[in-house]
Amino acid sequence: MAKAKYISDFERDVMRIGHAKGYKAPQIARFLRRGKMVVYNHIKAMDEAGTLEDLPLCFVVDEIAAAIGKANGQ
Repeated sequence: MAKAKYISDFERDVMRIGHAKGYKAPQIARFLRRGKMVVYNHIKAMDEAGTLEDLPLCFVVDEIAAAIGKANGQ
């Protein structure tokens, strides 16, 4: 099954949260079911644009970070 061509705002938020909580791009990619290069490239682009640190509400951050960990067996 082909993946969506574009990254959604939710996926960008997941990348921001994962990065902020110390997860590596392959772990975030596994959670999103995306390629790790897609995640690497979007994290780099958000960092260059200065939007990488724009996290959603803190309770959302904790819930998504826990889900990323669970998807990676942590």
